[in-house]
Order: sequence, then structure tokens, then C-alpha cells
Amino acid sequence: MWKLAGVDTNVDAARKSACATKILAAAEETDLRIDSHVLYSQAHPPEHLQAILARNRFDGAILVGQFSDLPADCPQIAGLVVPIGRLAEYLGHPKIRGVCCSLADGIPAGLDELTGRGIPLDLEVQPGQLSLVLRIAEQAPTLRIAIDHLGRPPFDAGPTTEWVRGMEAAARLPNVFCKVSGLLTGQRTPWAAAPLRPFVHHVFSVFGPGRLMFGSEWPACLPAATWKETLAAFTQSIGARSVEVREQLLGGSATRFYGLD
Repeated sequence: MWKLAGVDTNVDAARKSACATKILAAAEETDLRIDSHVLYSQAHPPEHLQAILARNRFDGAILVGQFSDLPADCPQIAGLVVPIGRLAEYLGHPKIRGVCCSLADGIPAGLDELTGRGIPLDLEVQPGQLSLVLRIAEQAPTLRIAIDHLGRPPFDAGPTTEWVRGMEAAARLPNVFCKVSGLLTGQRTPWAAAPLRPFVHHVFSVFGPGRLMFGSEWPACLPAATWKETLAAFTQSIGARSVEVREQLLGGSATRFYGLD
């Protein structure tokens, strides 16, 4: 068999194969696959998620926002993120993992309590409100903060200077994360990844994979897109990445942010 000078290609190939196997095995052992953002709907309750997540090899999801009549046993729900005003009701719940609020109401009260309890904060933000994220992060520098849905930029219009600079400024603060979620919520059908790509590439470049999380925003994505289409939109927008990077985006970052490990 032809050989490179001083190299046994059979041995080299075996080493590469063994290395790839170790990387995949390590990713499977250490990283959960987590959808970082699903919502409650009586028409599409969380138990409907179980089969969807299983088919797509996801371990669970984070349920965000208002909900009622949540079954006691929901193995597919890895954590609950409740409205900040209802935190006291859920402090004893075994799956409480965070609180959420909209910055349309201004900076929320209680940041010191969240920091003291180690409870992260999800923020519903519009591009014009990104400066408030900086103020929150500066007031509570150890509080983990997630910007939901990339800050709801106008995908059809292309990245605006306001959004680009706002996300760059937020990314400079190490306690701020970003959810690549809601990509297809309210979008026209058939959807295309091309308008989404500049936004996703920008947040990837400024936050890096360690502070980005995939989220479907299921079932708000319906009827425009199924859960699986939201994952397809994400993967097509983010582009080809290494196994390690993909595992961060599809669960590793969410696991660390919400303390699921």
C-alpha cells in the first residue's frame, strides 16, 4: 500500500477514527440536547412535546412564561422559567430554573434577590431596549441573563445599526447570553434561511457558541412552521460547525445557563 514518507496511513486513519469516536462519545456523555424556549398552550400542552423531542434526539426543553394545569410528571420539561412576579409561588418547585420578564415594562425589581438565589433572568427585548440589558447586567454583574429571540430583530429588513451595536455591547458583558429562538415565529411561508443568516452569524461572532442557545418557541411557531422546521432553520442559519460547537449550541450552553447538570 502507498505510504507517505514515514507515515503508516492505516495507523493514521485508525488514530483519526479513534479520535472522532472519543469526541462524539464525550459530547454524548457531557451534553444534554435542550430546547431552551418552549411555551405553554392548552391546544398544544407540554406532553405533546415528548414524542417530538424524542424523535429529534433531544433530552428536554425549558418551559417559559405563563402556564397552568402543568402535569406533575413531565419528564420532557427540564426546567421552568416563570414570570418574575410569580417567583414566590414556584420557589419550592423542583424544576424552577429561572424567571422572565419583558423590558417593555422597564427594568424589573428584585435583581438582588435573583442574584442571591442564583436564579437566571430571561428577557423579552426589542432592539430599542437593548440598552436596558446593559444597565441590568451592570447592576447585577453575576446574574445570568438571556436575551430571548435575538432581541426580536426585523428579519425581513436586514440587521439595523441599532440592533448590531446593541448586541455587540451586550455580548461584551460575560454574564449575558442569547437565545437563537423564535426564528420562524410569525414568518411568511414558505420560510427561507437566507434572511435569518446575517442575524445568526452576527450573534455567533459576538457571543460565541458558549453563550448561544437554540430555542424553538414551539408552539408559537405554528402554523407557519413545525418544531422540526425551527431546528432546520437554526441549523441552516448557523452553517457547518464542529461537533463540539454544535453540542454547545444545541444544549451545552442551556445546560450551564439553567444549571441542569
